[in-house]
Amino acid sequence: MKAQIKHLIPPTVLNTILLKFPFLYGTKMVNFESNFQKAGDIQELLAQLATTLDCEGDSIECGSSRCGTSAIMARYLRDQHKARKILSCDSYEGFDLAELQREQAVGLTTARGDAFTSPSYAYVKQKMMALGLQDIVIPIKGYFQDTLPTIAGPFCCALIDCDLQESLLYAAETLWPRLSSGGLILFDDYLTPTFKGAKCGVDAFVEKHRSEIASHGLLTHFYVVRKP
Repeated sequence: MKAQIKHLIPPTVLNTILLKFPFLYGTKMVNFESNFQKAGDIQELLAQLATTLDCEGDSIECGSSRCGTSAIMARYLRDQHKARKILSCDSYEGFDLAELQREQAVGLTTARGDAFTSPSYAYVKQKMMALGLQDIVIPIKGYFQDTLPTIAGPFCCALIDCDLQESLLYAAETLWPRLSSGGLILFDDYLTPTFKGAKCGVDAFVEKHRSEIASHGLLTHFYVVRKP
């Protein structure tokens, strides 16, 4: 249903409607514009986030799109009375086309170049204001190679949902040393046929860091890697 809405309503019109009537974000049809379509996926995400509530640091999301999942996580943390930030990192303009073409060339993805181009940095800033989450969700615009080195951490939870193998590995390798004890990385798209590079990237990361990992494995949706 959400996909049909996006197809029928131009993004700028949809943005205007949602910002004018922010209660719509919380409806089942919109679900804060999270890319996770199934309720079980969100429940699994929040259950894993709950295990990090006593760990040091903020949460970080790499691949935030319209910041829907960031908003859901922020509301959960607020309900738990945890004064933590969620750093929502994204180009807010879509894929790095050169990286996308490299993965297309070797058969790792069938994604189109115009995928995920509907978000904008200005829109997600306005959206967080409309939801009253502007002090929790901090959108950070730019490619990961430019932004992640500037973010010190530590982090209790990292959600890596950037789809392409190169970006996934760069984000994981950059954030892993900054992950606090007991913290975790949640990888999306491990079994998604459109983004075969995600599985390759996760498997390579786990193999490289096996001796540093307390536990790892595929849940129903996410692949989780936890620090000792």
